[in-house]
Amino acid sequence: MKIFQLIQKPQRRGAEIFAIQLSESLISLGHEVKLIALYKNEKQLSFKGDLIFLDRLLQRRFFDFEGWRQLSDLIKEFQPDLVQANAADTLKFAVFSRLIFGWKAKLVYRNANQMGDFIRGFWHRKFNQFLVDRLEGVISVSEASQIDFFKTFRFPVQKSRTIPIGIVSRDIDKKLKEVQKLPPSRYLIQIGSWVPEKDSLGMLDMFVQLQDESLNLVFLGSGPLEEEMRRKILDLGLLHRVTLLPNRANIFPILSRAQALVMPSKIEGLPAVILEAMYCRVPVVAYGVGGIPEVLKSGMTGWCIEPGNRKGFVQAIQEVLEMDEDRKKEILDSAFDLVTSDYNLSTLAIKFEKFYREILE
Repeated sequence: MKIFQLIQKPQRRGAEIFAIQLSESLISLGHEVKLIALYKNEKQLSFKGDLIFLDRLLQRRFFDFEGWRQLSDLIKEFQPDLVQANAADTLKFAVFSRLIFGWKAKLVYRNANQMGDFIRGFWHRKFNQFLVDRLEGVISVSEASQIDFFKTFRFPVQKSRTIPIGIVSRDIDKKLKEVQKLPPSRYLIQIGSWVPEKDSLGMLDMFVQLQDESLNLVFLGSGPLEEEMRRKILDLGLLHRVTLLPNRANIFPILSRAQALVMPSKIEGLPAVILEAMYCRVPVVAYGVGGIPEVLKSGMTGWCIEPGNRKGFVQAIQEVLEMDEDRKKEILDSAFDLVTSDYNLSTLAIKFEKFYREILE
């Protein structure tokens, strides 16, 4: 098959990272895959295949006739069988390009979150339903995301599948061997964008409740809340215990040495970093939003807390820190076994391939 994968831009975000990993796996299966980035970026991610930059302006995303024409020209030149739009603006971009310029490739949407959480009123829902009606298929990242999709939109069940994200264990093993300068010796880590839905500010409120003065907190990422986070760290008197680190290509030496990965997100699909922590045998404490409860089972593979229950979240962190090492090892071993058996990307790529063929037939 000839496949186009659309991403917003090559940024260190779950949807884009997975699209690249999936594309490389599909190439290894013998398919011709081209990755197309819509918007300008510092090109933070690398791709072993053909990466095409349209370099469109984000502020023109609601009316970008020239960008839609560029995509159409690429499709007419390379004649892909299928185009997959990976989250966010890629769906709107692809739909309008096809409506205006009439290309014939099948269009699939990768539903990487819970779209219902982002709908703002009646007309916003109607507009997104208009986009969804133009799809030949939808692939959701989790059962929770698929359920939310069907609650939010009308769409044929037979044209939808749930296929989760996966990990590439050999890449993680390789990156774990790289030498990096590490944060203080004992730390919790939160990895992800510094945006309201990830609730890094709430994590600071919970961290200050922990009485262990030798414990530190590391935020690894970037985002618009950085200045507000720095002010709050100063106000709480945590300058000596909280570290903000920028995005990096290799998170694994830092992640693997954390006391726990903490994820107090308000909205999620199924974050890859949870699976990566489980593979690295790092305890995970997270709110049970989106597809997280599908992999994180309290007392079995991690600590899954009722959303918004800050007291329970703090108690779970304390339990991780104080738990008997043999009991903790049982949980971490179970998490590792689950990830390696059910979330291997090479296996999941075959599921994508099968669904693509069903759509084309």
